[in-house]
Amino acid sequence: MGILLVFTVCAYLPRGFSQSVTQSPAAVTRKECQSLTITCVFNGVYDLENGHFFRQTQTGTERERISSGGRFVVSVNEAEKTFSLEIRDMRIEDPATYYCKAQHCVHLRSWRFTDGSGTVVTVSAESSSSVAQNSSLQTCAAGDTITLNCKYQGRCQHTLYWYRQSPGQTPKYLLMRHTSGEESKENAAGARISAFVDPVEKISWLMISKLQLSDSAVYYCALSRHTAQ
Repeated sequence: MGILLVFTVCAYLPRGFSQSVTQSPAAVTRKECQSLTITCVFNGVYDLENGHFFRQTQTGTERERISSGGRFVVSVNEAEKTFSLEIRDMRIEDPATYYCKAQHCVHLRSWRFTDGSGTVVTVSAESSSSVAQNSSLQTCAAGDTITLNCKYQGRCQHTLYWYRQSPGQTPKYLLMRHTSGEESKENAAGARISAFVDPVEKISWLMISKLQLSDSAVYYCALSRHTAQ
């Protein structure tokens, strides 16, 4: 009986009621790697059945449907007639005008859509990434443990690499760690050499245990942008 009542209301509400969608913000600028949430509110007597989002990269081009997944998260609250789009880890290719579209019932098995006014999104590139390493000479005895560190700067997620250059040789790759905390199983250094990243202090630590004469070398760290899949 409850289901029949819902269908009856949906089928016979007057069609003259105006529907609208309030979309916010109207325009916004974010820095690369930051997040953004676009919120839409359906204003009308009908029930909100679903909410959709589209983006238009240039005026006059076709709008592209955005599916929820990965960096894009679409959430719908039917009871409060609201829906939102969250864009995580914003990238340089994300600038566009984003539109929301409310899907609502007008008649039994008959749907209508009401568009939002659009949100113009601008993204500025990160230009402050850097890495600094203590270049002092450290002397240790065989069998000791030594810890080296490398400080980095930047908003985005990065990958920090460690290399070792023995006398008369080219630098040799040891291992890498992601500032996002994502585990990296790639390690060419062996069990005695390990590394971890402190994303709060923005420091990468390299630890070498049970030092051997062959560990005498210059150790380098390097930084590169890490793009999550």
